[in-house]
Amino acid sequence: MKVALTCNTLPPDYSRESGDDTFAEFDSPSTISAIKKALLTHCDSVEVVEADEEAYERLRRGNFDFAFNIAEGVRGEAREAQIPAMLEMLGIPYSGSGVTTLAITLDKRRTKEVLLANGIRTPKFQLLSRSEDLRSDLKFPLFLKPNGEGSSRGITARSLVGSEEELEEVAREMVAKYRQPVLVEEYLTGREFTVGLLGNPPEVLPVVEVGFEGLPPGAPKFDCYEVKWIYDSLEARYDTTVCPARVDDDLRSRIADTATRTFEALEVRDLCRLDLRLDGDGEPSVFDVNALPGLIPDPAENSRFPKAAYAAGYSYEELIGEVFNAALRREGILR
Repeated sequence: MKVALTCNTLPPDYSRESGDDTFAEFDSPSTISAIKKALLTHCDSVEVVEADEEAYERLRRGNFDFAFNIAEGVRGEAREAQIPAMLEMLGIPYSGSGVTTLAITLDKRRTKEVLLANGIRTPKFQLLSRSEDLRSDLKFPLFLKPNGEGSSRGITARSLVGSEEELEEVAREMVAKYRQPVLVEEYLTGREFTVGLLGNPPEVLPVVEVGFEGLPPGAPKFDCYEVKWIYDSLEARYDTTVCPARVDDDLRSRIADTATRTFEALEVRDLCRLDLRLDGDGEPSVFDVNALPGLIPDPAENSRFPKAAYAAGYSYEELIGEVFNAALRREGILR
């Protein structure tokens, strides 16, 4: 079997720790190399296909039997769906979620609308193009993020606002920089968790708790670009995650149920990572869904989906193999 590894590679001189989030969603050469190595234990050959403007021709001429897709896309509001759309046009089966799901999950408002339609809790929200249109029923503090970004792009130490003046300033800057509406949601102060799901139907991996008490004075006490890529980095060596999370059986069951229902409602396939906080009733409330979770292999980098898989007893090679084989079974290629 010949497999295309569709991906977007970080530029060689780019550093997330610099604070520049332009390519934050892309994968490092070391991650791509590790995935390729793991895939080669399950197939005959793997060819890396960069998900750029030349990808369609490479896929068309490549005689591929399958694609292992981790591509983020290069631009546009549904960019994560671009490579899957090409693959479907060419009749090449692939791993991960389909075109519609990837388009929806990159759009935070549409994701939350699907959740609400399926009775899944999510913080109260509004999509804003102008700060003066804020609804009066939203209660401060509020959390602001670009509507169509991943890997914490656009989420900074200033994203948590406590007044209309702060909201107006931050929202105006965010709209101007990212050229898209801003999602505003009520900020939940309960415990924060991230949950990985693997396979079809999904196995719920050990729950990861995200906490900020160990960060230095002055650091944001919520998940944002600075926390994820600067403080929680190999250089800074802070760790904001605990896995498995210290939760009782009842809460673990409710988190797993919410995660599974979210996976099903959005028709996610093969793998997923989603973020939750406990709301005022102590119930899990989903605030983000990532159908293309990061797959950084080095445990020291605290990539949350692999971290949960390691806690479940998977090696990195086994994790990639599970995703690959889940997709093959779903496509009827593997029995």
